Amino acid sequence: MTVPTAKFDALLLPGMDRAPGHARRWLRDVLGDHPALDDASLCLSELITNAVRYTKSGKDGQIRVEVSYSDELVRIEVIDDGGSTTVPHLATVDEMDVCGRGLRIVAFMAGDWGVTQRAGGHAVWFEMART
Repeated sequence: MTVPTAKFDALLLPGMDRAPGHARRWLRDVLGDHPALDDASLCLSELITNAVRYTKSGKDGQIRVEVSYSDELVRIEVIDDGGSTTVPHLATVDEMDVCGRGLRIVAFMAGDWGVTQRAGGHAVWFEMART
């Protein structure tokens, strides 16, 4: 039996508006031509945007991104500095609302996702199988 080799990488970003773009470029360098790259990049952008918008990370804080991946699976965690009034959750939005769909996009695209407490903040993670 052959066990797939998992690789790991991490990135620490300042919590600023440009963070999602920096993270997407970094992920492209890490994953290369992995089949899940495009979907993972979109989900990563959504999670980083939420961390910047709703936590202390966006107020002179930081965001840590961790990616574990193999040929078959990509797992990404976005760890914020905490300080939000609620745990990240699927929001109820009206049809004309311009915000609030980020975690719904992640839930739709990822095979699995969730939230755990980590280092005083939250780690929002998702997993994506090879598409």
